[in-house]
Amino acid sequence: MRLGDIVKIKQCHPMPEVVGENGEIVYLQTQEFEKYTVYPVWVKMTSGERRDKIYGFQYDEVEVLPEALPEKPREMTVLEQVQEILRGVTTAEDITEIERISKSLGKEEGAMRVGDIVKIKRCGGIPELVGKNGEIVYLQFQEFEKYTVYPVWVKMASTERKGKIYGFQYDEVEILPKVSETQRASTIRRGSAETTKSRVVEQMEGILRSVTTIEDIVEIERVINEVKGKVLTEPVLGFWEDKTPCWEMFRCPDEMKNECPAFKYRTLPCWQIEGTYSKLHDYGERGDGIEICENCRVYKRWGHGEPIEIKLRGQGFNPAGKVVK
Repeated sequence: MRLGDIVKIKQCHPMPEVVGENGEIVYLQTQEFEKYTVYPVWVKMTSGERRDKIYGFQYDEVEVLPEALPEKPREMTVLEQVQEILRGVTTAEDITEIERISKSLGKEEGAMRVGDIVKIKRCGGIPELVGKNGEIVYLQFQEFEKYTVYPVWVKMASTERKGKIYGFQYDEVEILPKVSETQRASTIRRGSAETTKSRVVEQMEGILRSVTTIEDIVEIERVINEVKGKVLTEPVLGFWEDKTPCWEMFRCPDEMKNECPAFKYRTLPCWQIEGTYSKLHDYGERGDGIEICENCRVYKRWGHGEPIEIKLRGQGFNPAGKVVK
């Protein structure tokens, strides 16, 4: 027997009601005493009315239960794998290449996406649309029992009905290649000999090759666009170039980091900015006290002992409305 083993109570004359209940071994007593009985196995009950109570038992009064096999970890969905990989994307080059791969692979599978240009092959209700082009503006996946659903919604780009939006079935439209996409893909292929794909791009390419459904492609493109918007609008590091910034040293959660002026205004170090979260928390609403900075490991690491002076005001959690230039 070992600490942590789960046992079943086989016998207990003083408390017959615990027989058949389970408990966890929390202490094993090995020392023997002559004057009184020693219970070598101490068990914390995990079931029954005496749950969480601890009692002593003889070895033959308990039975060690076999350990439950660990549950097989659930396999991640394709979308979850994509989201996990995207957490490692930090450069505009990577997210742009990932976006290109998602679009090209989707195209190889014949999947439709919002923004695709299509040619109308059939339209029983409005025959004059046949042969005309339009842009997919919405993809409807939900099915309704009471009426017909058109899964592909197209904004017409030609004819008298230009700008009007109509619904079509998948087999009523044909995806047309985009000239700009063809040219761009050609340019990337020509430059591929000079460019080595990053690890995250290679991982993403491998996963996206297994995507075949329209629903998955649309969801994946949504999360890619979210990361793209964040990466491409991320300001330059400024002062923090080649340094570990304060929000990483303190592992600030995104909710706090995104609101902190140290993250927004990176041309200055955090100790020169009024209203950073640490100053606000420790030194009142205005957040202009520098005492906390003097003892902060970020300043000690990157400040090089230079005097601390607030140079940016009015941009913090509680703006004071003044910028020192």
